[in-house]
Amino acid sequence: MINFVNISKTFTVKRQKIKALQHVSLQISDGDIFGVIGFSGAGKSTLLRMVNALEIPTEGRMEVDGRDINALDFSELRKVRKKIGMIFQEFNLLESKSVYDNVAIPLILNHVDKKLIQKRVTELLSFVELSDKALAYPSQLSGGQKQRIGIARALANNPSILLCDEATSALDPETTESILQLLKRINKKLNITILIVTHEIHVIQSICNRVAVMEHGSVVETGTVLEVFSNPQQNMTKRFVQTVIPDEIPPSIVETLHDDVRNYRLLKIRFLGNNAKRNIVYYINTHYKVETNILFASVNELQQTVLGIFIVQVIGDDSEINQVISYIERNKIQWQEVVL
Repeated sequence: MINFVNISKTFTVKRQKIKALQHVSLQISDGDIFGVIGFSGAGKSTLLRMVNALEIPTEGRMEVDGRDINALDFSELRKVRKKIGMIFQEFNLLESKSVYDNVAIPLILNHVDKKLIQKRVTELLSFVELSDKALAYPSQLSGGQKQRIGIARALANNPSILLCDEATSALDPETTESILQLLKRINKKLNITILIVTHEIHVIQSICNRVAVMEHGSVVETGTVLEVFSNPQQNMTKRFVQTVIPDEIPPSIVETLHDDVRNYRLLKIRFLGNNAKRNIVYYINTHYKVETNILFASVNELQQTVLGIFIVQVIGDDSEINQVISYIERNKIQWQEVVL
């Protein structure tokens, strides 16, 4: 388990104190793919670098598997770091070394026997599907291939934790998807806990099971991806989520509603899991004296659970509309009124 306990970090730049992290507490369980998202300057990378003690907290405690890593001597810290792999946005490959040698570097530094190095590097290149590139050089690889080599190198010492610092930011969408699928496979097949920081909400949506949203060095919201995406609470979170799961009426339709003189209310209804399979709107139309008009609809899948968002114009007498709302609440369906 990775445990951030009330972590704060202050840097001094040109005699000015900059608070990079402010009282951050997070728990990442073994086997998680945990995402931390925020805009540039939110403190994501500083937080990530706390895990392998590349940054030391000004306040608080950084625990890995129950040990305060900042209290360890150099020898003990080195052992912990061997079990923590790291991949970067810029790949950080040695241009003068072959793919084989780049992957072998951590093993060479740990004085592993040459035959074991050859066996391990061969396994890793096969795992990242680049066995045919062993003798190639980084300059001969695409961005996606370079990142796969970076991942293979990070796995060389059989880590239990993999840190990903904006690992897909330099890649095109198709290549990003292939790298995310590789990370999923690493998590599932090798049982490696992954902590990934990113400003790309699609990355969180695609592979993470838990997420923390950061702003100005603080965590403003955290939970499972399903919880946070289906019902974001903070404005920052809503801004991120709306880029992949829109939930607003298109402006052109809003204009027409301003001219609608009928008595109506706008209801934003969220269908989750089994509720998404129920024909709620049909039931409303057939059992209440109202007319419905679906103004917006979105259906997405998060962690193998369907999330449907509908904005429905319910037209009729107030008493009938109130009965519709009571019916929605009895069925434990999330809803809120949209005010134009």
